[in-house]
Amino acid sequence: MTPERLHQIRALYEAVAELEPSAREALLDRDCRGDAEIRGEVTRLLNAREHLPEWLSAPLLGPAGRVFDLIMNPAPGPAPNMEGRQLGGYQIVREIGRGGMGSVYLAQRIDGAYRKQVAIKLVSPGSNSGEILERFRRERQILASLDHPNIARLIDGGSTEEGLPYFVMEYVEGRPIHRWADEHKLNVSQRLELFRGVCDAVRYAHQHLVVHRDLKPGNIMVTADGTVKLLDFGIAKVVEPEQMGDLAVTATMTRVMTPEYASPEQVRGDAITTLTDVYSLGVVLYELLTGHRPYHLRKAAMHEIARVILEEEPTRPSDVVATTEQRREGEHAPPSVTPETVSEVREGNPQRLRRRLKGDLDSILLTALRKEPSRRYSSVESFSDDLRRHLESRPVSAREDSVWYRVSRFVRRHPVGVGAGALISLSVAAGLLTVLWEMRIALEARQQRLSGRAILAPQL
Repeated sequence: MTPERLHQIRALYEAVAELEPSAREALLDRDCRGDAEIRGEVTRLLNAREHLPEWLSAPLLGPAGRVFDLIMNPAPGPAPNMEGRQLGGYQIVREIGRGGMGSVYLAQRIDGAYRKQVAIKLVSPGSNSGEILERFRRERQILASLDHPNIARLIDGGSTEEGLPYFVMEYVEGRPIHRWADEHKLNVSQRLELFRGVCDAVRYAHQHLVVHRDLKPGNIMVTADGTVKLLDFGIAKVVEPEQMGDLAVTATMTRVMTPEYASPEQVRGDAITTLTDVYSLGVVLYELLTGHRPYHLRKAAMHEIARVILEEEPTRPSDVVATTEQRREGEHAPPSVTPETVSEVREGNPQRLRRRLKGDLDSILLTALRKEPSRRYSSVESFSDDLRRHLESRPVSAREDSVWYRVSRFVRRHPVGVGAGALISLSVAAGLLTVLWEMRIALEARQQRLSGRAILAPQL
């Protein structure tokens, strides 16, 4: 089942959930149009709702959307207590994270060879379906093929006594990139330099035919010394060159991407290419520079998120930083984002931040966020190169070329030389004006003398 059909099912379910049975059947007859699959799924959801515990039926919790999420995207079962358990030469200390496929634990080496803290990722019991195990093994193989300073490194791997696969990777103690940048009050240029490290890691993955497919701040950590580390290749895909752009998407949308950072082609269920990662990087950079996401998602409903991503155009970064946004309830963020709170940790005041983003950065971000993949940057490398050119005050490919634009970039690159040249030019011009003025006075005096002689001549 494609994501679009899932959206249709959810929209129809939410439309009929509160109706009387007779009105419900009439609406289903009209909107399903003989589509037995959609009608069957909606009926299943309605039946499941009838058997919900009372606490889930409270109006405050939005039972319609909650039933859909519970049925279509069930949460994994509770993870067992692994504290103190030994896996290979490592002993688990505590759980530090949890995702769709399993849990991540902090562990330490105990075989006496040397002391080292690591992260161990383990498939959760009850989540060991064929698809989950295959995805887990694929992530382990992907990490084994990647060796880059900005990508968390694979160290070891194995299986538990119960036969569940795990792998040991570099433990990254850090903060998500946007949180780290805010806490250190990085200005726009510093944020761009930090982000180019992310681009370099993704470029390296693409060179090894790996598309990440889930780039978001939570998967991009920054350590205490400012080193970027790219994590979580759980839904990444390794492809042959001729297959780049022919990747399948599973039916459960939220398991294979994070909707707020997903590209239009992911939402539609279309082919996935390296340009999908370009788009997600554009969303990450937009949030890193502005404190906002490109789209104002007023509702958490999946079909509404999909509609906005597919149909609405992102606001210009230099404009969005002048707005106030109320966050959706339940988001792990301040309840509102204002021009003052955004600029305080970037350029100091809203006017300076707007000026810094206006022009080049507006164009660069909107190019990365084009809905049509063919209109985006052709690669992560070209995206990063435009950011480098901007930082060097050189013309960027995202802007329309003109003589005036190139001159303005030249002046930015050489303000001292241009200023000195302007002073010299002014001095030369002033000198020329002085000479011309003196020549004019001399000519006028000469003409007066000649006129005087002409008047006296007849009297002689």
